[in-house]
Amino acid sequence: MRSLFRKFTSPHKLATELYQHKREYVLFMGSLLLVGTVAIISLSFFISIADDLYGPRFEAFDKSAFDILHSLRSPTLTQFFTVITNLGSAPAYFTLIPIMGIVFYYRGFKWNTSIQSSIVLISSFLLNVALKHFVARPRPVNALRLVEASSYSFPSGHAMSATALYGFLIYLCYKYLPFGFLRALSVFFLSLLIVMIGTSRIYLGVHYASDVLAGFVIGLFWLITCIMIIRSVEFYRKSKSLAEGQPK
Repeated sequence: MRSLFRKFTSPHKLATELYQHKREYVLFMGSLLLVGTVAIISLSFFISIADDLYGPRFEAFDKSAFDILHSLRSPTLTQFFTVITNLGSAPAYFTLIPIMGIVFYYRGFKWNTSIQSSIVLISSFLLNVALKHFVARPRPVNALRLVEASSYSFPSGHAMSATALYGFLIYLCYKYLPFGFLRALSVFFLSLLIVMIGTSRIYLGVHYASDVLAGFVIGLFWLITCIMIIRSVEFYRKSKSLAEGQPK
């Protein structure tokens, strides 16, 4: 750490470092700028939803979503969406994370994918609990619900956690899988699963559409924030490794 700090406190050494690894620094800073912009937009959108939550715009949006999805209710579709919504629950996640770790480990990667996934999921859950209690929006009336649900309604915990964890899995697939059909297929089905989990919460009558939309948006914000932190730590470790490997 001290050797790295001493190098960056010298203007000449700093300039040399930036020149020698300019491509890595440009890509790193460019990616941070891009995802940071998306994160800011997502957070701003979430705040605008929360500010206008009880306004006529979202009242009409929620009613339309309820009318459309509830008109499609049938025993078969209810069973399908119950299975889908369970894929966005804690038991599914804590089954998936060890499996992810094992798969990536035997593909030649470290166990840190499971650790990172757990941190993303747990921190997303804690943020969701805090937001629910801050907004304190009641859930739809019991007569509309097909499954049991407790706590407050806004934002949807299933939509938020699905966006965070399955979104992180999309990031890992994009990062580690070779470009081609398998990567594209993985990204498509994981994205579709996120949307379907959110939709299931409206169909089952335990969330308003605005809850789910807000869950997607704030989940995306938190996913990007976690990826930025993880990439920054990885970049620091890489820079430190390069610094320690150079002759004094």
